[in-house]
Amino acid sequence: MSSPQKPGMASVDAAILDRILAVLAPKKLAPHKKIVPLLRVNKHWNAIGRKRLYAAISLKGQWISRPLRRTLDKSPALAALVTELVMDTELSSQDPKETADHIRIVAACQNLQHLTILGYASTADVAKYREAIASRSSLITLNISEGNGMFTFAQLLDMLAGWPKLEKLILKDTLLPAPDDGALPVMSASQCHSLKMVKIIDTLDPAQRFSFAAFASRVPALSVLWVQPQRQMPDDILDGLRAWSATLEALCLLSDSELHLETILPSLSSLKHLDTWSQMLSPASIKHAPPSVEALTYRIFPAQLLDLSETLAISTVLPSLKALEVKGAVPPGKITPLKFTPMATQSIRTVCKRRRIRLTM
Repeated sequence: MSSPQKPGMASVDAAILDRILAVLAPKKLAPHKKIVPLLRVNKHWNAIGRKRLYAAISLKGQWISRPLRRTLDKSPALAALVTELVMDTELSSQDPKETADHIRIVAACQNLQHLTILGYASTADVAKYREAIASRSSLITLNISEGNGMFTFAQLLDMLAGWPKLEKLILKDTLLPAPDDGALPVMSASQCHSLKMVKIIDTLDPAQRFSFAAFASRVPALSVLWVQPQRQMPDDILDGLRAWSATLEALCLLSDSELHLETILPSLSSLKHLDTWSQMLSPASIKHAPPSVEALTYRIFPAQLLDLSETLAISTVLPSLKALEVKGAVPPGKITPLKFTPMATQSIRTVCKRRRIRLTM
């Protein structure tokens, strides 16, 4: 009587096999080099492994985009597996055909949760791209960077209503100027309560009609805000911050605008992390920051470093501060920050050592 045959690796339990694949190819984009050979073991391995193969995909170049687009067009079941996409079109070689493939890939991935778009051809059909992104109701994170303009601010507000799960939004050079006859953005009852983190790096010039008040009415529970306009800060930024006073925990404002940030800081009762520079908040005005602030990143001119030391020498200023990062401000027309003098550096080090604040310079 022959002994029963022992099961081999070909019939390993699905849960165990999935954990093996997770170790071989952790959550990184394009794990195909390690997974593809394993898909050829048998149908069982293929069924388990291709879920990870298609879960997170990074595209760069038509030699990847075109075959993937064809595969997803033919197999909706595979397209449904894709939850994370990074699509990188190099600025030096933006190809309209590659961008067209990207648009169709986004439109095919019905369960897409994380989407990153790093550039697209200036001749692309932006309307189709916008429609494909807007239709992905399962989005959790959206990052559109290195673009040529994807949508107007009013269109963005409308799109937010279709992303009920969106938690993180990053926009860099994404906003288009509003048409001359376009209506101004209005307050809306349709809100995106899940959106917690927003980063905007754009011109934010008047032609774009960006309104922080209108944005806050659509996104009422923001906890992290990073704004770095390439020109002037919109006039109603303080109105937006006031609307988020109870929820905002991290704030980064970097602008040449002479914004008196100290006028709004006391009301930001939940703020823990602040990143700004002396043009918007003078060293003496730091005392107006709420006592909840635990980390401060401050860009400052060397001549102001002693003033910062004197302000922080007062124990009642930022009593919860645990970490301070001081960076040299970059003067207009320069590309490198100014250096601090040894005397001023020693002064701030002494204050931080006495208050047990971790200092980074």
